[in-house]
Amino acid sequence: MNFIKRAFLSVQARKGKSLILFAVFLVVTNLVLAGFAMQNVTETASDLARKKLGVDVTLGFDPEKFQKKMEKQMEENPNERIKIPEISTEEADKLAKSPYVKNFNYVKGVYGLAEGFTPIEVDENAGSVAMVGGQDDREMPNISLVGARTTDLLQGFTEGTEEIIKGRGITAEDKGKKVALVEKQLAEENKLKVGDKVKVKKDDGKSTIKVEIIGIYEASETFGPKPPIAFLDPSNKIYVSLESLKEFSDNKDMKGTPIDKAIYYLNDPEQIDAFKAAGKKTDIDFDLFKLDAHDELYKKMVGPIENMAATSKWIIYLVSITGSIILGLIIMLTIKERRKELGILLSIGEKKGKLIGQLLVEVLCVAVLAFSLSIFTGGAVSQKMGDSLLQKEITASEEQENNPGQRSGFVTTSDALMGSDLDQDVDPINNIDVSVTSKDVMKLGGLGLLIAILSTIIPALSILRLKPKEILLKDE
Repeated sequence: MNFIKRAFLSVQARKGKSLILFAVFLVVTNLVLAGFAMQNVTETASDLARKKLGVDVTLGFDPEKFQKKMEKQMEENPNERIKIPEISTEEADKLAKSPYVKNFNYVKGVYGLAEGFTPIEVDENAGSVAMVGGQDDREMPNISLVGARTTDLLQGFTEGTEEIIKGRGITAEDKGKKVALVEKQLAEENKLKVGDKVKVKKDDGKSTIKVEIIGIYEASETFGPKPPIAFLDPSNKIYVSLESLKEFSDNKDMKGTPIDKAIYYLNDPEQIDAFKAAGKKTDIDFDLFKLDAHDELYKKMVGPIENMAATSKWIIYLVSITGSIILGLIIMLTIKERRKELGILLSIGEKKGKLIGQLLVEVLCVAVLAFSLSIFTGGAVSQKMGDSLLQKEITASEEQENNPGQRSGFVTTSDALMGSDLDQDVDPINNIDVSVTSKDVMKLGGLGLLIAILSTIIPALSILRLKPKEILLKDE
């Protein structure tokens, strides 16, 4: 009789054993399929997060590394003045030439004192309060200055909260010029117009800059509640070209122009890792600076899903190994019970290869049925497991967030004026669609076939390696 026909007849004759095998295979295939499906979710969530956070990468100083350096300096030279590190535009230009970069902008922020014009006062005492800090007595600044390579790329102008109403914005062509944009309310209070010049003094009084007004903008934030300090009033913010602020920098002798941060806009979110890797190969001091693609926000959004995917990977390993062992034991017990049948078939001349083939076909018949059913049940199991694991990871993430530990509070002036990731908040992705793809089914088919073969051949060989007489005598 053909060994394949014998296999089908054997499956029908041993309905109980076949049903147990079917149940084990069904559990294994559903869990493995769920593991594969949950891993796919990570890639989808990563794409969603990157699209939401944008394709910009910021080169700026690393607050945590700077804090460590500052603590070391305070121990070694407690009287030495601590300077906030700045990047040179010459260094930043190296990254701007990367083929991944579509556009870029440089930003620097400082505070100053209006010279020859009156800032918008929000508190009658705020402009004359003496500020004591470090070694010098300084006046409370009443003007904020934001230097930019291109104002059109700044968040206020891209989001429409700030708009040019007269003149033009600052562009890359203004490099080397000392030009400025003044807010409408400040311009009206002081009867300033395009073409006029204004002076701003550094808060220590040691230097003054003079800039020409090339545009007047309107900020929608001026209609909101007034801040308690003059330099925080949006109307007292003046945008200037980067070179205008060089005199205010502690590193004005630096080659190029000192800036707080460089923002690079890439062609595609998928290029972020490659761009960062290329940046690390430059001679930029990454002991003080870092390339940040909103990494903290990104981690908050997809961190729970990445943890879930890592758990699902272990589920695949654990279920595959455990399932193989359980199936192997069940098949081994079944084969032992059929020792006499195998010994008789061998003694009448049946080849060992065909006997192994028969056992393999029997297992594969059951495995294919379980595999087919799991294609329909796998989606529901995957979604249920995915939701459960994700909620646990989100809860763990929230508990960790409530206990963040020590975190550096240093921010640059431009971050204070323009905002940073510390000011933003995003919710973790808490809703996922775990679906089974054809690729998952293919991977499950390959893994299921491997499990079926290994769990059949290994126990079968332990018996069929013996001679027919030895098999029959052992059975007695």
